[in-house]
Amino acid sequence: MSKTIKKQYLKALNQQLKKELAGTSDAAFVFYPPGAKPKHATGVAASGQTDAQVLAIMDAVQARVFASFENSANAG
Repeated sequence: MSKTIKKQYLKALNQQLKKELAGTSDAAFVFYPPGAKPKHATGVAASGQTDAQVLAIMDAVQARVFASFENSANAG
C-alpha cells in the first residue's frame, strides 16, 4: 500500500468510526506501530478510551472500510 493510500485508509477509518460512535468515545485509529509515519506503518491500532463494545465497533468499521478499499483496488 502506498503512503497516500495508507493516509486515505486511516482517514476513512476515523471518519466512519466518528459516525458510528457519535461522540460516545474518543477512540481513534492510529498507524501501527504507534507514532509511525505512513511510510513505515505496518497496520492500524486503537488509540484513546476503548472497551469491549468500542473495540467491536472498531473491528466492524475496519472490516467494512477494508472491503471498500479492496473492492476499489480490484475495480481499477
